[in-house]
Amino acid sequence: MSDEEDPVKRAHRLLPTWFVPRMMEDVWQFGLLMSDGTVICIETILDVAQAVDNSIWIHVRLSGVEPFGIEKYPKLFKSPTSRDDASINVCHIMAAFETADT
Repeated sequence: MSDEEDPVKRAHRLLPTWFVPRMMEDVWQFGLLMSDGTVICIETILDVAQAVDNSIWIHVRLSGVEPFGIEKYPKLFKSPTSRDDASINVCHIMAAFETADT
């Protein structure tokens, strides 16, 4: 993999799904439904990387705002501090979706 490869193209190669370009090229309120039922609230995907063990990770900016329209989820995870970068192993993501705007 070339260091000069466009991050969105690299991400789409590793995760060929609709949400990769959408969530990397925009800042919005998105939800990631995890395998344990938690919804992680994010604003954008900053990068996608493949680890030495071949696991795929997304580097995200967490949202500090509770998104409108998903209050029914009992387990919401938002940024607990102003330091809002996080990495998530994609094998635990069951669904990715945009949340409603107000």
